[in-house]
Amino acid sequence: MATATPCIPQLQETLQEVKKKTPERLNLDFDLDDWQGELIRRLRQGYDSLMVAGTGYGKSIIFEGLAALNKAKIVIVICPLKALERDQVNEAEKKGLKAVMVNEDTVSPTVWANLRQGRANLYYVSPEMALSSSFIQLWQDRSFRNRVQALVIDEAHCIVEWGDDFRKEYSGLAKLRDYIGQDTPILAATATCDTEAFKVIWKSLKFGCRPFWGVDVGTDRSNLLYMTRVIKNPANPILDVITIFPLEMDENTPASALPKCLFYFDTIEACATAVETLRKCLPAHLRPLVQTFKSTLSELAKQQIWDRFKRGEIRILCATDAAGMGCNVADVIYTILCDLPESVSIQSQRWGRTARSRTILGTCILLVPRWAFRPARPIDTEFTSGPPKKLESNADAERRKKLNRAIEAFVNAGRFRYMISCPFLNVNQTVCTNTCVPISAP
Repeated sequence: MATATPCIPQLQETLQEVKKKTPERLNLDFDLDDWQGELIRRLRQGYDSLMVAGTGYGKSIIFEGLAALNKAKIVIVICPLKALERDQVNEAEKKGLKAVMVNEDTVSPTVWANLRQGRANLYYVSPEMALSSSFIQLWQDRSFRNRVQALVIDEAHCIVEWGDDFRKEYSGLAKLRDYIGQDTPILAATATCDTEAFKVIWKSLKFGCRPFWGVDVGTDRSNLLYMTRVIKNPANPILDVITIFPLEMDENTPASALPKCLFYFDTIEACATAVETLRKCLPAHLRPLVQTFKSTLSELAKQQIWDRFKRGEIRILCATDAAGMGCNVADVIYTILCDLPESVSIQSQRWGRTARSRTILGTCILLVPRWAFRPARPIDTEFTSGPPKKLESNADAERRKKLNRAIEAFVNAGRFRYMISCPFLNVNQTVCTNTCVPISAP
């Protein structure tokens, strides 16, 4: 017997009606973009969707808008981090919505009763909790399922990056389709989604069995400057960028003189070294403004540190990837990656935490080991005698081959592949053959 295609009702709302009502219900002081209004309208009519929009583009407005326009029903948002859940709850409550976190730290009979009865508008849930036996019992309750107007998978790129090993629950989110049935739309939201990631998300969430409306508004951030630099102090990368801080500081230097910064490292040990180095460079009264943010901290400590960073009481965070996903800190001036990320997606996510307020300028820096750059080939070899010089060691070439292909391509994008002899340049510089403007060579 053929499977019936879910019936999508005729659209009763116009785009302009949604754009008018949503800001009013959420007490916003700005208008929605057309893509935001249209996506809310489609979801309210039952369409599945995949939304790709850069960090700071206003993805959370979509599920907050859904909740505000129909408070008789609930929106369930799957979140990857408790810090993100907490941040989203706070933002939703500022807009007049009732929001609840449901994770291993907050769950209780009271929370389950709240969820079952739909007392709040938004529920932010960890993937582990959404697939727990207690939640499955809720899904089996028809009255509960009828109360859910949409299921949102926030930071959906985690399905790709974490689903295989780190948090296997992400690879099991397809089960939710079986629990909620064909009447409840699913929205996947992410800032990064290439073709391969799209295929994984599509399959993982069983898209294609109901009407679908997707939107990709891009990730362009005109207020950000992007820089890729050779790392000269691999044992202590902070020394490569120490000049972003004031050259002269004393006991009268205010905390605001330190630009708000996020430094990302691969290891907790590297974070500790960075904090120690930075504190040595600062007057005593400014040293507490430098802190670490790492996975081994308690949830309470993470909350306190992140909240203080948001308020400006901490100015510099040296972090692992535990910091910042989806969390709204508007005034980060520098985000610096001190190790090569595993993928362009991770790099984009981290850099996207810079200058989320479009009224300020931010700088994103990637520190890269020299071996990650392809060697430049001289163009004047025809005038030289003898065998050609070896441009790099075999070991460096092999290390570069092992890089993620997209990261390798990004690092080398726009590089000048040829070096030319010029009496006005140092031997370690290259020239642009179009304009003869010197740039630093790796």
